Amino acid sequence: MDTDNLAVYSLVEQLRGYGRKQFTGKLELHSVKDYKWSIYYCHGRLVWATGGAHSHRRWRRLMGQYKLQIDFNKISFRTVEELRLWDYHVLVILMKRMVITREQITPIIEGFVQEVLFDIIQCAANDKITYYCDFEDELTPVISLIHAEHAIEYARQEWLTWRKAGVADFSPNLAPWIKRPGQLKEEASDLTYKTLITILDGRRSLRELSTWMKKDLLTLVQSLMAYYHRGMVGLVEVSDIQSPIASLSLNEVNEPAQLPDKSHSKPKRIEMMARPLIACVDDSNQVCATIEQIVRGFGFGFLGIRDSINVLPLLVEYKPEMIILDLVMPIVGGYELCAQIRRIPDFKDTPILILTSNDSLIDRFRAKLVGATSFISKTAGNDKIGEEVNKYLLTSNQEMKQLEE
Repeated sequence: MDTDNLAVYSLVEQLRGYGRKQFTGKLELHSVKDYKWSIYYCHGRLVWATGGAHSHRRWRRLMGQYKLQIDFNKISFRTVEELRLWDYHVLVILMKRMVITREQITPIIEGFVQEVLFDIIQCAANDKITYYCDFEDELTPVISLIHAEHAIEYARQEWLTWRKAGVADFSPNLAPWIKRPGQLKEEASDLTYKTLITILDGRRSLRELSTWMKKDLLTLVQSLMAYYHRGMVGLVEVSDIQSPIASLSLNEVNEPAQLPDKSHSKPKRIEMMARPLIACVDDSNQVCATIEQIVRGFGFGFLGIRDSINVLPLLVEYKPEMIILDLVMPIVGGYELCAQIRRIPDFKDTPILILTSNDSLIDRFRAKLVGATSFISKTAGNDKIGEEVNKYLLTSNQEMKQLEE
């Protein structure tokens, strides 16, 4: 048995073991590449699965198949735990409001579970995965119970099919893009060229393209491999989209005065309110994860952008209150990006903090020339970085209030 098969076999047996032991709780899995997944069991059955590289893209795509229009301004959660697992509890709320039935939700949940299991199995073939078991983290209410053995075996067989097709190393979360348009135009038919040049923009993952084109995922991947192996098409990691609730936070609001009820205490209702959004532009997953931890620690929203080509459209779309910009990135460097951002009227006064390991006098001078607000050293430590972020964001907010007055 080869190494990747052995790793997958070990993982699959771990997942099956929790089902056989009638486990209830959360199984948390971590990869060396900083991916994290959560799988929820109830008496050995699967209830929900989430996480990975594209948890929010997955939500948008799978929910989009059912053409559900969800107004998040009209959705509130009663506990922090519900907000933490908002993707699942939105389904609970929709079911309680009779927008969608339990029978309609079940295939949606199965879709989430199958994708997460496939991604974990595919990752296990190339990356070490660690486990953490939490018996106390139960997911309630339970909408649907999925037979663990069947779901895990289905995901394993799906990965084996990809392996047999020679595409096991190609994650469906990667985004294809035209690497050599000139060569593609010469070698492909006019129709193929026009189709590929239109749809392969490096912004949509293979899964998203499959859904959009209504084409089988594996068939789509296999059709692109010929162009990939000849260097005409490339595959790149594409960052996750912003969570529908990323710009919202919890705020406790007391219930209206009521007569005392000694039979039980009613929980305080927790509503969602807007909070500042901070964007981090860095091609390193580790750096983005570190900045996200710092930013969320202050209660701010976070937008991670790892592809320097797509920075400007994403910034214009989400309009963050602060931008943390890596100095050294492939294709488009930090200085050039900073200058481009400053040319956009919406970001004329937005704090832009340069994130770098090269904190020299020349670097600071060049940063000022292109409009950077300040420098943040990558080696300064989390506390110091947090202080800088908080300082400039507070300063910016105070200046805005003075202008409004």
